Amino acid sequence: MALVRRSPRHPAAMEPATALATRRLDKGVARYYRLYELLSAALDDGTLPPQGAMPSEPELCVRHRLSRTTVRRALERLEREGRIIRRRGSGTYAAPRRTTPRFCLDLDALPAALGTLQAHTTATTLRFERGAVPAALAALAPGLGASAYRLERLRRVQGEPLSLTTTWLAQPTGPRPARHIQRETSVVTLLAAPTAAVRCSIGTVAADADAAGALEVPLGAPLLRVRAVLRDGAGNPRAVLESLCRSDRLRLKLTERARC
Repeated sequence: MALVRRSPRHPAAMEPATALATRRLDKGVARYYRLYELLSAALDDGTLPPQGAMPSEPELCVRHRLSRTTVRRALERLEREGRIIRRRGSGTYAAPRRTTPRFCLDLDALPAALGTLQAHTTATTLRFERGAVPAALAALAPGLGASAYRLERLRRVQGEPLSLTTTWLAQPTGPRPARHIQRETSVVTLLAAPTAAVRCSIGTVAADADAAGALEVPLGAPLLRVRAVLRDGAGNPRAVLESLCRSDRLRLKLTERARC
């Protein structure tokens, strides 16, 4: 496929192949996952239009300096997710626009974002028990204590798994917390107090057996990981959470880096 050279001052005028080629593959994660995210974003924003032809495997190899195996791995994941259609002897095409929305979670306003998720998703409580807080999370909120109430939930959007979130609560509201925990409410609602996320971090992790089964992804598939501490108005830690999210259904936004 010949690339049409246009002035970089007018990105909107670029051909899809050129616009895709100019995007940067960020460092720090697996090469195939970087290509998967780039192609996924191009499918989302229309750079690669629905039912349009995708760049061929050789083109992607040359354009991004990747091996054929790495390119195929990224395309296979998109195919499993129903994002692309591969036709033998014809090529690879973007699938018709999917109906499952891809949420954008604004980590700079996490309490409000959790409320938005509550309104547009359903939650299933997988576990509620008291236990020891993992060392990595206890270090984020020293005042939470060595043990807390563990709430593990799976959130779905239109029946499809979105995120697996484990929240460690210092003290849920109500005389019988377990009865309140079962409701499909956000953690902020459960805390029943003005709450702010004062620290958060973003990363990627490989799906273990539990996460892979719950989120319906292959074992070892990259997942977005969000960790956050929720505090009350006096600055006391009320909860610390870790959320593993499917990147094809959730995009994270963070602009105020000073808060993380």
